[in-house]
Amino acid sequence: MNKNKNTAETILDTAQSIVQEFGFNGFSYAHIAEKVGIRTASIHYYFPNKEDLGDALIARYYRNFISGIAEIDAVTQNNLEKLRKFILLYRGPIQDDYFTCMGVMLSTDLATLSNTTREGIAQLFTANLTWLERVLDQGRREGQLNFEGDSNVLAHQFLASLQGAQLIARTFRDVNRFDMIAEGLLSALT
Repeated sequence: MNKNKNTAETILDTAQSIVQEFGFNGFSYAHIAEKVGIRTASIHYYFPNKEDLGDALIARYYRNFISGIAEIDAVTQNNLEKLRKFILLYRGPIQDDYFTCMGVMLSTDLATLSNTTREGIAQLFTANLTWLERVLDQGRREGQLNFEGDSNVLAHQFLASLQGAQLIARTFRDVNRFDMIAEGLLSALT
C-alpha cells in the first residue's frame, strides 16, 4: 500500500478501478482486501457496508469531475477546445485499461444501489449535461460551434455518444474506435 495515501483513499482507489472494470456487483470486500493487502475488517472500519462504499465512490467521482470541468473552464476560452478537453476526461479510462466511466458502470447496477448512490449518479450526469449545454450555447453564440436545434438535446446526444464510445472501444479493445466517434462529434459542430 502506498504510504503517502491514507487507507480510506487507497480503498476507494482500488474499489473504483474494480467498479470501472467489473461493475459494482462484480466484487466483494475480499477482492479489495486482497489487492490492497489489508483485512476486510479494515475496509469495514472505513466503509461499514458496501452501500457506504458506493456512496463514497460516487461522491468522490463527482467531486473529481467538478474539479476537472472547472480546470477546463479556467484554462480554456475556446468552446470547441473545451469540448476536446472534455472528451479527454472520457478517453482517460479507455486508453490505459479499457475501463469505462464509473457513472456508466454504476448505472448498470442501478437497481441494487442505495438511494444515495443513485442520486449521486443522477447528480453526476446532470453536471455533465449542464456543463455541456452551457459550452454548446456559448460556442454557438461566439461562432465557435455550428449546430441546429436545442443545445440541451445535443448535450444529451454528446454525452450518450461518449459513453457509448467507451463501451465500443472496451468491447473491441481499440481506443481508435473511441477517437473515431469523438472526432465525428466534434466535426459535426464545426
